[in-house]
Amino acid sequence: MNTFHRKALLVLLPLVLPACDGRGPTQATRPTAASQSIYGENFEAAGVVTDEHGRPMAGATVTMGSWLGGLLQRPSGLTDPTGHYQISFTATPQGNGFVARAQVVAEGYEEYWRSITRSTGGTKFMEDFRLDRVIHVIAGNSIVLAVPPDIGECRGWVAELCPIVRVTVPSQGHLMVAVDPIGQSAELPPVEVCCVDGNERYGNPITLPVSSERELEVKVGLRRGLVTTLSFEVKTSFEP
Repeated sequence: MNTFHRKALLVLLPLVLPACDGRGPTQATRPTAASQSIYGENFEAAGVVTDEHGRPMAGATVTMGSWLGGLLQRPSGLTDPTGHYQISFTATPQGNGFVARAQVVAEGYEEYWRSITRSTGGTKFMEDFRLDRVIHVIAGNSIVLAVPPDIGECRGWVAELCPIVRVTVPSQGHLMVAVDPIGQSAELPPVEVCCVDGNERYGNPITLPVSSERELEVKVGLRRGLVTTLSFEVKTSFEP
């Protein structure tokens, strides 16, 4: 497998969500005072989770993955009926300013990730998150993909940002995927398709064999620092 495309981003933390009881925002149990003084500092993150139309989302799970000494912490909580959450956690800030990796999960929406950094030197973070609904396309169809500046970070790829389209392939055959920018530079973005025979495939355009009916994840690779919404046409074709 191409190791270039497996290079980690700034800090990638595996996040496993603990069970929540649905009673609204919760706070994680803190380590003992002794461990706090030796390994970490106290932090707090709060904000609002909204959908792609800006409407508050109740019941979304927000997790702050951070290091405390050499241990990975995953305090999490649910957003309340107004979309608000609040999480207190203890962490050891990293040398690059990284404090925690925010992960937001809600049914029917793409998982959202964002690195929380100590850019201002404070301990209280106001972090709002906007989730995008999962986009499905049947192979052979096309779709216009709008990418807003507040899109979350990419997971598991060298690309810093990567909007996702999920393509359903009906049977064995060959799938072609091409992603073209609309109303902007003619430069084509890199594309990752996952997973065929357990591996990612790269290119734009890209044609790949598919052995059976399945859903593939198409990621469009972009750089961090978007200031306006970008649009792309995601085109697919399929030959059984």
